[in-house]
Amino acid sequence: MITYETLRKIEQEEKASVKLTKLPPNFLQEAMDYLEKKEAIAHEKDDKWEHETAKQRVNNVMQTRERKIVNFTLSFVRSGAIPENMTPEERELFDRIAKNLQDFQGQRKKVMSGEKFPMKVVAFLQDTAQFVGIDMGYYGPYKSGDVATVPLDNAKVLIEKGVGELVEPG
Repeated sequence: MITYETLRKIEQEEKASVKLTKLPPNFLQEAMDYLEKKEAIAHEKDDKWEHETAKQRVNNVMQTRERKIVNFTLSFVRSGAIPENMTPEERELFDRIAKNLQDFQGQRKKVMSGEKFPMKVVAFLQDTAQFVGIDMGYYGPYKSGDVATVPLDNAKVLIEKGVGELVEPG
C-alpha cells in the first residue's frame, strides 16, 4: 500500500539513482488510489496541502523515470542493453521510442548513403503545415489544391489520413 512516506522515499531514491529504482507492484494504480483518497480527505478537511504535495511527488517520480527511459532508449539503440525495473507501462513507452529511433536511424543511413527515395505527386485536399519527409527534406507548407512531389512513404501517409490524393501521371 502506498503512503505519503512511501512516496517521499521513492522520490528520493529515484532522484539519487542513475538507474530506474524498483517500484512496488502496481505502483501507478496504487498511487492513483492513494491520491483519490487524499483528495476526498482534503475536501472534507478543507486542507489540500498533503494531497497537492503527494500529487507533486508522484509527478516528480514519473518525470524522473520518463527522462531516464528516454536516455536508456538511446543507449539501447546503440548497445542493446535493456534497463531493469520498468513497469509494464514504461516498457511499452520504451519499446515505442526504441522503434521510432531505430526507424529514424535507418532513414538517416539511407540519406547519408545517397540512396534515392521513390517520389509521388500528391494533390493536397486541405492546408498542410510544413513537414520533414522520410528523406529528411522539408516539404510545404501547402494550401488546399496545391500539387507537389513528395517521397512515396509520405504520400501514403497523406493519402491514408485524407490530407491528399495521388495524382496519376498522364
